[in-house]
Amino acid sequence: MKHNRTSIPRLRLIPEIWKYQAFTKCLLVLLLALIRTAALFLLRMTGRVAVSSGDYRFLFRTWQGVLILILFVAVLFFYVSLDLNVKILYAGNVLNGVKEPVRATVKRALRALPKFLNPDGVGVTLYVALIAPLVGAGLNISLTKDLKVPSFISSVIAATPLYSTLYAVLITVFAVIGVAHIFCLHGVLLDGLSIRTARWYSRELMSKHWKHFLLWNTRYALFMFALVTLEIVLFFFAPLTLAGTLFAGVSDVTAIRFLTIVTLLSGSVLTGVVSSLVTPFYIVRITVLYRQYSKGVQITVPPRPGHVSRNPVPFLGLVCIAVFATVSLSSLMAQNFDTYFPRDTKTKIIAHRGGGNEAPENTVAGLKTAIALGSFGSEIDIQRTADGYYIVNHDANFQRVAKDSRTPAEMTLSQVRRLRVQDSDSRVATLEEMLDAAKGHLLLFIELKGDTADTQMCDDVVKIIKKRDMLNEAVVISMKYDLIDYIETWYPEVLSGYLTYFGYGDFAKLNCDFLGVEEQSATPSLIDATHAQGRQVLVWTPNTLDAQEYFLTSNADAIITDNVVQANKIVNRLNERNDFERILSAFRW
Repeated sequence: MKHNRTSIPRLRLIPEIWKYQAFTKCLLVLLLALIRTAALFLLRMTGRVAVSSGDYRFLFRTWQGVLILILFVAVLFFYVSLDLNVKILYAGNVLNGVKEPVRATVKRALRALPKFLNPDGVGVTLYVALIAPLVGAGLNISLTKDLKVPSFISSVIAATPLYSTLYAVLITVFAVIGVAHIFCLHGVLLDGLSIRTARWYSRELMSKHWKHFLLWNTRYALFMFALVTLEIVLFFFAPLTLAGTLFAGVSDVTAIRFLTIVTLLSGSVLTGVVSSLVTPFYIVRITVLYRQYSKGVQITVPPRPGHVSRNPVPFLGLVCIAVFATVSLSSLMAQNFDTYFPRDTKTKIIAHRGGGNEAPENTVAGLKTAIALGSFGSEIDIQRTADGYYIVNHDANFQRVAKDSRTPAEMTLSQVRRLRVQDSDSRVATLEEMLDAAKGHLLLFIELKGDTADTQMCDDVVKIIKKRDMLNEAVVISMKYDLIDYIETWYPEVLSGYLTYFGYGDFAKLNCDFLGVEEQSATPSLIDATHAQGRQVLVWTPNTLDAQEYFLTSNADAIITDNVVQANKIVNRLNERNDFERILSAFRW
């Protein structure tokens, strides 16, 4: 069957799309606020302010925790319904030439919710909300569109050929599943099919038309690339080049800064406007393909009935307000340039596992390397031996670093000391050796690691730190929140830090001095909220050039990284930025 290109009146749809977007977003904001209030109330009933990666088991052991899980699942169902299903129903209205109030479309989407309350519906909802963003295939929702595999996991996958292969296979399988079932929601919402029947029908359609579908998506991807390129040229490079020409002989730095800021700010606003239209237009086009594939005929978009010319006054009023706000904010920023666009980065560097990748990990040699590189701090991992001593090792056993499959808990200190780390002359270090090497040079972050991390380890480590008079030079950290809470409760004079890579609630109120957040979760709002509670923020473990530059220009207090030399080079470059580079760095945040 030959598929003809369908002409869609995109410009005519824009006002309605924005109306749908505004209405549904308001509902979703209200929904999330209600769910957050209920979840925080249940958390406080258990004596907690947040649920996180190191304190999640109560979710399965208490009735409050089970209710929180139910609330989270409910959020996913309602979000899919209001954020995605409404768009599909709207696209169906466009194709049928139906003029329907937004509220009526929302009601239809909500009435379809019972069809998803079964195993098949749960599977589709979880795929749309959690799997599709990871694999980049299929339809997804705005709530989780930026969901990614945490960097500390992806780095392990990338470093291990077997894991990389398995991960690639898994992603490919999920991508195929997503593409094969991309019309599932259309079948349910537009044709009244059950989830199971809609899945089967989507597979049937894709098996017959997958070549055309892939060809269209390739064209669409090329179009989006061209659109982004054009947007960058028109809204960024061209105006800035013109500004440079106009102000070539002008000595007024403030005027140049103002024009640069107003240009970038305007471009950012326009980018946001364009981005708000991409997903709705894509869904409209996918819906056109669904009708073409299912009906076997060309689908055209009929004109809306009862077309009435629109009053341009409200639109022009919004434009004037936007222009005034942009100019005013740009003027304020230009007048207080150093406040909004600081020259020097304040974010410090902490070497991961001793000296990062610059020396054998978790060794005295690595710690000395971190000192020589001028690091603010060094992070190490400690475990307890069979005879009660504390040695430094990250993994559950010594296989990776010393080719010995035994765990620290299975060995005595003397046995551990005979090992050599990563084919070097460096021995496995003790906690005492690392403290002695760090004293007077940097802040040592001591992570309580593995199965031996318990309250006894807390007590012992505190005693060792106090014995060396290093209360201000050592921080006890852990991914087990109960241990950090124990230290803060019984040893408030000791610096403590909690490491987490996911969670929900008031993180800033957790009982610790430092909050260590995995880079995927380190949002500006979380950092600011944590600072407002008088706590410092550590971001772990940004290792790429882009990630390091991003967080070194943020409000984070420090980053924990394996690539210390690279981070130092970035800091030196950042401290020599010109005005334009300083503005660009700020706009990234």
